[in-house]
Parts: sequence; structure tokens; C-alpha cells
Amino acid sequence: MAQVTGAFDTYEAVGNREELAEAIYLITPEETPLSTLIGREPVKSVHPEWQTDVLATPGANAVLEGNEWAFTEFAATARVGNYTQISEKVISVTRTQDKTLKAGRKSELKRELQKKGKELKRDMELALLSNKASVAGAAGTARQLGGFAAWLETNTNRGATGTDGGFNSGTGIVDAAGAGTQRAFIKTQLDDVLMQTFVAGGNPTTVMLSPYAKTVFSGFSGIADLRSNQGQGSKSQLTIFAGADMYVSDFGVLDVIPNRVMSYSTAVASNVLVIDPDKAAVGIFDDIQMHEAAKTGDAENRVLNVEYTLIMKNEAAHGVVADIFGVTSAS
Repeated sequence: MAQVTGAFDTYEAVGNREELAEAIYLITPEETPLSTLIGREPVKSVHPEWQTDVLATPGANAVLEGNEWAFTEFAATARVGNYTQISEKVISVTRTQDKTLKAGRKSELKRELQKKGKELKRDMELALLSNKASVAGAAGTARQLGGFAAWLETNTNRGATGTDGGFNSGTGIVDAAGAGTQRAFIKTQLDDVLMQTFVAGGNPTTVMLSPYAKTVFSGFSGIADLRSNQGQGSKSQLTIFAGADMYVSDFGVLDVIPNRVMSYSTAVASNVLVIDPDKAAVGIFDDIQMHEAAKTGDAENRVLNVEYTLIMKNEAAHGVVADIFGVTSAS
């Protein structure tokens, strides 16, 4: 069909109002599963320390009647620690833009503060999950916390040439684990770490992994191929359970939690963490706060910052399957 001759259309018009929805849609989620799982504790210094201990290995224990006691010196507790890390987000909005009539928000500054606050929490989550070594810091060098994956050295399953990190009592630093050859994530790796953790005395309740690794886990033989009939008679439907959110292992029942933040880093996604939430915490030295920065022109300047660390109460309570393909089948 042809357009009516002489018809005035929208392509020629100059006075039509634009339509812009009164909403701004964020697709990026803000969940921080690790921070939520392990909870928070206050810390009062930039280098909080704590002590760990282990029970002696069980052994034969039978003595003579009337035995004469002989005493031996017992081992001292181990003293470990981590460093606090400062993370921040900065916002600067011109006075004119903040006062201009806008769609989707009244104040540009307030909207950005809310957005940056969510981003800051996700940055914290990534640091807490990481395999990065701790850094004591100095003038010109930022302090850095030792991440969860860096702490783990007792209950580990690594790729070829992979090496454990852990707390270094000689330097007082948490060393990062050495990367091994990446490999596919398989059930026997997870079962191996769960057995090691059980023998070491840990009671983990959670497996945390990347979204891709979660799909691999759900495909393990015997885990997620359940089927059940729902309803009765002619209305009966077959439901296929393609995902697994809980793992009934030989050593306890564990929740299996995919963490979106892990998918943003290949290095972080390469670790499947086995976690006892009672044996770790986020140490908060100074919680997220907003500061008014000095005016340097006709703009409003704000800074959000936080100082925090990871309190690894006893790394032997946790475990890791490391060096897996955690983003794709080949990375």
C-alpha cells in the first residue's frame, strides 16, 4: 500500500515530544553470596590476628596400673592474620546536571550513590573470593587482603603443577596458590576434597562455584537426572529436574550455590569452594560510608569507601577444587 498523497508524517514533524520511560532498568544483579553466607565481625586494627589449633592425631593409649606420669611439652597455637583493604567509589556530578529535569530520577547524585554502593559490595565480594596474596602496604602501596582461595592449603585438589598458598608464618603474609593446568570439573575431585575436609575435622555445609561450574555439577551422574510424575490421571505431567541445589555426599549434605560474581574473573571462576560458614567472616574495620569531597569546581563530589578483610578462622575447615574450567568448557 502507498502512503496517501500529501499526508504529513512523523518523519517530517519537528514538534513531536520524545518518549522516555520514567525508569532506569539495571540488569546486573547485586547479590553477594559469600559475604552473606559467612557474616560479619568487627575488627579494630588494619592487621587483625587470631589463633588456630588442632587436636592430636588419635593413637594407642593404654598405661600400666600405678603408672608413673611423664610430661611432654605440647605444641603452641598457631598465630595467623590478614590485612584490611580499602575499596572506594567516587562520584562527581555538575550542579547544573543535578538540578536539570530528568527522566527516571530526580537527583543524578542520589541515583549514582545508590548504584555505586551496589558496585562497591560486588567489588568486595570479588576480593573476598580471590586467590590474591595479602599485602602489608606501605607509603605508596595499598594494603590488600588475602582472599579465600589463597588461604586454602589443607584440603585441596589442584591441577597438574598447581601449588598451595596459605598463611606464611615466616613473613606473616597470605601467599597466593600457584596456578595449575586447567581441567574439567568432575565429581571425584569434589568428593576427594570433601573427604579431606572431613578427615581434617571440618564440617562444611556449602559448595560455592561459578554459574558455568554449577551446570557441570548438575550434570554429574546420579545427581540431577531425577524425574517424577506430578498430578493425577490424564492431567499428569512429567517434571524433569535438570539442576541440583543440594548435594547429599558421603560426608554430609551441602547446599550448592552459584555465585555470579565469580563469572567476571576466569581466575576466580577456576575455584570450587567448600565452605564451613562458621569458620570464616568478613572483618569490618570501617563500614561503607559516604563522604563529601572538597569542591574543586561547580560540581558535587562524593566518595563511598569501606575498609574490611577476610577472617579465616581455620582454613582446614574449608577446601577447594582448583584449576577447573569455570567460565566455558575450555576456560
